[in-house]
Amino acid sequence: MKKFSFLNAAIVLFSLVTITVAQSTPFLSEKEINMLRNEISGDRSFEHIRVLTQWHRNSGMEGYFKAMDYVAQAAKRNGLTDVKIIKQPYNDRNGNPRNYTAKSAELWITSPFELKLADIGDHALYLSDNSRDADVEADLVWIGTATDAEIRAANVAGKIVLANANPGIAVARAVYQHGAIGVIAYTTSESKNMLDFPDQLPWTRIPAPPQGKKGSFAFSISPRRGQTLRKALQTNREHDLFAVGKRTKGGKITVKAKVDVDIGAENKRTGTGMVEGWIKGTKYKDQQIVITAHLQEEQGSANDDGSGSGNILELARVFNKLIKEGKIPPPKRDLRFWWTDEIYSEYRYLRDNQGEETKMLANLHQDMTGAKQSMGGRRQQLIFNPHSRTSYLDALFESVGRFVIQTNNSYIQSGRSGGYPRPFSQPIIATRGTREPYNAEFVPYFGSSDNLVFVEGKFGVPAAAMVNWDDYYIHSSDDDLDNLDQTQLQRNNFIIGAMALYLAYAEAEDIPLLAAETYAQGGQRMANDLKMALRMLREKRLADASLLIEQGALREKRALNSMRVIAGSNAEANRVIDSYLQLVDKREKSLYEELAVVQVEIQNYSAVSILGPKEAAAAKKIPYNVESSEEYFSKRTRIRTNLHSIMRSEVFNFVDGKRSFYDIYKAVRAESLSEGKFFYGTVTLDDVVRLLDANVKSGALKLR
Repeated sequence: MKKFSFLNAAIVLFSLVTITVAQSTPFLSEKEINMLRNEISGDRSFEHIRVLTQWHRNSGMEGYFKAMDYVAQAAKRNGLTDVKIIKQPYNDRNGNPRNYTAKSAELWITSPFELKLADIGDHALYLSDNSRDADVEADLVWIGTATDAEIRAANVAGKIVLANANPGIAVARAVYQHGAIGVIAYTTSESKNMLDFPDQLPWTRIPAPPQGKKGSFAFSISPRRGQTLRKALQTNREHDLFAVGKRTKGGKITVKAKVDVDIGAENKRTGTGMVEGWIKGTKYKDQQIVITAHLQEEQGSANDDGSGSGNILELARVFNKLIKEGKIPPPKRDLRFWWTDEIYSEYRYLRDNQGEETKMLANLHQDMTGAKQSMGGRRQQLIFNPHSRTSYLDALFESVGRFVIQTNNSYIQSGRSGGYPRPFSQPIIATRGTREPYNAEFVPYFGSSDNLVFVEGKFGVPAAAMVNWDDYYIHSSDDDLDNLDQTQLQRNNFIIGAMALYLAYAEAEDIPLLAAETYAQGGQRMANDLKMALRMLREKRLADASLLIEQGALREKRALNSMRVIAGSNAEANRVIDSYLQLVDKREKSLYEELAVVQVEIQNYSAVSILGPKEAAAAKKIPYNVESSEEYFSKRTRIRTNLHSIMRSEVFNFVDGKRSFYDIYKAVRAESLSEGKFFYGTVTLDDVVRLLDANVKSGALKLR
């Protein structure tokens, strides 16, 4: 093993300036970069997505099982070993299977003319999930936005209702409360403006019938068709609004709905599940790199998350091909591939297999990584870990990601004056993809995809994740192949592939580089802490200013210590980490001194800590998680507070059996302050204490 020291680490840090100018990343050699650029194919990923888009593949549906079957077969073809479908329960509160598959569903106008309004053979989203069997014909009545007053005024009993509202609300009110027999609704997904998306079908769901009530159905039609139907229903004049070729009198419309579904035990396959495959490592069997995407979504769902699912199938092919050709050796760490039922599968698996998370080094997650960015001005969000899980992984992620951003965008300094190729200096462009730039940005932690499970305080696995946003097509009939770009698939897969490549072989002798990059990135975070603290001084918020510096230093120490799993027992590697920890201490002291210059009355800032009664009480309570993951998650409660949802999760993530309620509050408040109210809202001690107390009471947490 090669020798190294802290001096070597300092030289590495200094050399990063030269490397950055050369538009590279220190974590990969030029040979490795070109190898991945040559091998990773967005076009091959696209072909997998093409297959997946045909199925309506929500949890427990026949289409979801077909998607799992396809992925399992493709994973084997692409060289993964021990490929299997892991079956998981999908039951209601009574333990009964709640699987659902629509076999056929049609909606017709039968009078005063005949016209088909909807057919799930055209698109599955015409029918709201959880609809029940029906074969009915009835008059149609308009109920507006489905308020109670509008429903009562329409006399809906025994009729089918038309609503400009979420069909779930319309069914709950008009059918289950007032006796309508079914719903036709028109709205948009994700609360978008109907004028912008007049022909979009949203992905919708209706509630199960209350006890003693018969199940119903709801059809979703496009805003354009819904508005036309409303006009025909509300006019007494003759019209040909639907262009059927003859004029008819408006004001009365009869519709017929025929729905055939299999629900619960009627399905041939029940439950849900996930697909797993491996590239086995040769050395470290307890440091798995878990590469994830989710299969579960609506029909189409090409970007969300057909893109990630196709991409990691392609990544499996690439790694196995490179190993077979001798271009890379077998990895030292296991590469573990998961195609999941979004979020549910990871929680279910780790609850069912307690301790499995201790074998995981990192999660690399792709969600919505194929967006054609010129459509809707979409942007790739490259998501850092939350402060509770700040890690060396963030430094690796940023280095590789910025390499792709720099080399796949046009810069006037380098392109026009520097002599680099134009428009991109090292383009990653697919054969059938666009030549659009890579519109991507690193952003603070966001947790509404599979990565959120790994960073849970109960599991503690750092994650690098990417999600496209804003997206006009998510959860609708528009999320289909025409909105994908093979080039963006390829670029995003390069980033994940490059990170996996580095982590697969990282050893203790790599610590000087990894520590230098982590410390340098931490310096940027601490500089931001100072900027925000100085603003707070001007607002006379002295406690918050001090909090930012204190918690920022603790965060950076966590990031440096996180790489000890790679350093192992190597004394030199651990000394390098210790040296950088000392630098963080010096930087923390320096930042306090800078604050004191700005606000001279705050001498000995870091040493002053005066607790009021609430703070003192919170400082005496030290929570820890109950040992059983199953018990923890079944008892964990999220009471109503004013906390931003991500900060609420961070309260749980900072529970470690060492931090007090007050320590947790300080950590979470500092995180919210460092990113600002725009991202994370406002954190108060009262909200944190209420949430933690509620979970002590529920039994998810205990007190030391």
